[in-house]
Amino acid sequence: MAQENQRAREKFPGGANLDTALMEEVGELAQALLKIKESNWSPEQVYKEAVQVASTAMRIAVEGCPEHAYQGAKCGFGGCRQPATGGPCALCYE
Repeated sequence: MAQENQRAREKFPGGANLDTALMEEVGELAQALLKIKESNWSPEQVYKEAVQVASTAMRIAVEGCPEHAYQGAKCGFGGCRQPATGGPCALCYE
């Protein structure tokens, strides 16, 4: 996953167009899932596409998506600036 994050940051630096990148990756995953039965696509290719979707989605969750004025949700518990998890983050949870 770390290698995929690095590749994605090189392909989409600064977080620009992450929304478009996510849709592209989801489309490629859908193609892989549809084609696995009818061609020589392998489970490894499906896995690769799924990792790309997860990596891009994680970037949006953590870094935000500038095109939509979303700069990443923060925990906010006691002034914490860690990424949000729907409640106190893992560092703040007691």
